[in-house]
Amino acid sequence: MKKHILSAVFTTLISTAALAESSAAIAFNELDANKDDGLSAAEAGALPDISAQWSTLDADADGKLNRAEFAAYQMPAPAAGKE
Repeated sequence: MKKHILSAVFTTLISTAALAESSAAIAFNELDANKDDGLSAAEAGALPDISAQWSTLDADADGKLNRAEFAAYQMPAPAAGKE
C-alpha cells in the first residue's frame, strides 16, 4: 500500500513540474510578440512586478530576457485568502 501511495505522489510531482515548465514556455512564447526568442522590457511588462526584478533577471544585461533568464522569474505568490 505504501508503495502505491509513494508512486502516486511521485507521479503527481513529476506531472506538476512538467506542467509548470510547459506553462513557462507558453507564457514566454505568448509574450514574445516579435518572435525574436527574447523578451524586451515592453513585452515582459505584462507580468506583475517584472520591471522591479528586471536588472536582476537580465543577467547578461543585454536589454532582453532569454528563456533561461525568464525561467528565473518567480511570479509573486497570491496574497493569503485570495485566489
